[in-house]
Amino acid sequence: MKWYGYMGKILRVDLSKKKVSVEDLKPEWAKLYLGGAGGGARILWNEMKGGVDPLSPENILVASTGPLTGTLVPSSGSIFYQFKSPLTGAWGETRSGGKFGPMLKFAGFDMIIITGKADEPVYLYVEDGSAEIRSAKHLWGKTVHETTDILLEEVGRPEASVACIGPAGEKLVKFSAIMNDYDRAAGRCGGGAVMGSKNLKAIVVFGEKSIVPAKPDKFFEDALEAHEALKKYVFKEVLGMLGTIGLVNALNAAGALPTMNFKTTYFPEADSMSGDMLAEKYLVKRRACFGCTIGCGRYSWVPDGKYPTPLHEGPEYETSDMLGVQSLLTDLEAVVRANYLCNNYGLDTISTGNVIAFAIEAFERGYITEEDTGGLKLRWGDPDVILTLVDAIAKREGFGDVLAEGVKKAAEKIGKGADEFAVHVKGLEVPAHDPRGESRNFVIQYAVTPRGACHMHPNWAGAYDFIPLDNGLREFGLPWPPPDKYAEVGVKRGIAYRLLALHGELAESLGICRFPLWGSEDSCLTPKRLARLYSSLTGIEVTGKDLLVAAERAWNLKRAFNIREGFDRRHDTLPKRLLEPVTTGPAKGQAVIKFDELLDEAYEAFGWDKKTGYITRKKLEELGLADVADELARIGKIA
Repeated sequence: MKWYGYMGKILRVDLSKKKVSVEDLKPEWAKLYLGGAGGGARILWNEMKGGVDPLSPENILVASTGPLTGTLVPSSGSIFYQFKSPLTGAWGETRSGGKFGPMLKFAGFDMIIITGKADEPVYLYVEDGSAEIRSAKHLWGKTVHETTDILLEEVGRPEASVACIGPAGEKLVKFSAIMNDYDRAAGRCGGGAVMGSKNLKAIVVFGEKSIVPAKPDKFFEDALEAHEALKKYVFKEVLGMLGTIGLVNALNAAGALPTMNFKTTYFPEADSMSGDMLAEKYLVKRRACFGCTIGCGRYSWVPDGKYPTPLHEGPEYETSDMLGVQSLLTDLEAVVRANYLCNNYGLDTISTGNVIAFAIEAFERGYITEEDTGGLKLRWGDPDVILTLVDAIAKREGFGDVLAEGVKKAAEKIGKGADEFAVHVKGLEVPAHDPRGESRNFVIQYAVTPRGACHMHPNWAGAYDFIPLDNGLREFGLPWPPPDKYAEVGVKRGIAYRLLALHGELAESLGICRFPLWGSEDSCLTPKRLARLYSSLTGIEVTGKDLLVAAERAWNLKRAFNIREGFDRRHDTLPKRLLEPVTTGPAKGQAVIKFDELLDEAYEAFGWDKKTGYITRKKLEELGLADVADELARIGKIA
């Protein structure tokens, strides 16, 4: 059939058999799941049994794009990966910007499905409809930047895009990242360790194929209208001029900036870690992903001093907080250096910073000593501690080997009640947004999102009442005006979160960045605007409601994946620390009081059983997932 928007092809790679093959994209799957992470969810559900060891050859790694990826649609430079997470044992999903996603489509593929394990290090080279597995023995042990430089020269395509792992992925650090285009990170859930476990060092893609729209003139008009709308984008100045690190002072002022391993949410010296400080002293220029008019990326360096650092991208907000504020650092040069090391080793900066702050608190309490750390005194505010531990984690050396397992496993290893201050959900370290000071929506999001605690997947739901923003969702039932950000039950928060989550799922399935989804109806990519873009691009006529149903289908399929892996309501929880009152700052005294009632409201909105957290058969059949309902019923895990 003739495909529009989609390339219509899937690349399948069996590393064990050293075999590559090309399959046709299933038209019915495109309509039901759209693409991106939604399509990946269907692959993992169908092709991988429950209980698989995430670091075994049986784990499947899917690299997926969406129909909007690589097109004229704003911010269409995304690549999404799906797998079973070695960090959590749950649904694993991570996204990166840059140009890898668009280049994969230009090479002729919507998706790559990778199975098995190579008997020696390899990389995959993809170009214009074909692919081959090549030796990467000469690349093993190389950093991300070294690997990228070597491969671009080796394939003779300087315009190609390289996604690879660094030493952290090779060492199977549970929160290692898949890096592309040098410094763009698909950071969360340990996708780098999955690649490392398969002896897959890199994927290089290059292509010159065209993405064909069904209605070229109409699609151009719709894309132009979307770009015009984003000229009024609410975060244009903050994200464009300062990058995400520009949020440091705003969240600090709100009492939502995680500090000292989430002991509090306010840092008196936040200016030292801010976007203004980066722009004044270390910024070289702004950077943007493919097709992006926002340009939130930063290109920075430290030319001299104690922590000289080469040109690279970052640091972003999460890095500044997690590797800086969380450990009470006031030296931004050290954070720039730590960011560079994480990028080059291939480490998720959120998990890295979280587990380091946890270790410092464990040391402060006497749960670990210099005997455990190899003589290193773990102290708040010491840049050298951060940099030394980043190095040790990436190489799994000394105490770094313990921390490389993630905060949940590290706390179990240390014992003595260390799990009381290990801040994670389902094993995924909590990011730099504290729900006590920012928004009670994050209480729901951290608890129920398939991959664990996350501020972005599926959406920055806190913006609803923190800013506040409606994202064009009012006509679909979003309660408006939003409640006070501290309000918990009885304010339709479950109904609101469901719509916000499904809107975010659209970005993951359509293949775009979620930043342009935030705003008022006339200034962001609303479901209606996305429906117009999808319809004129693909020739498949849909409404905004149709897209939200597809998003709900993907959302529930991911939850079904987790249920099959043994997760239920008991795992939809918050760490003890986030249930304690904030001790200082603007949010002092704030605490999550009615967590169970909040969860009940969310379950009711989603159509899940309040007692078990299982999905009801009615909901699954309503979404056309009767086969999923049958499988869950077979194993006794359906409401």
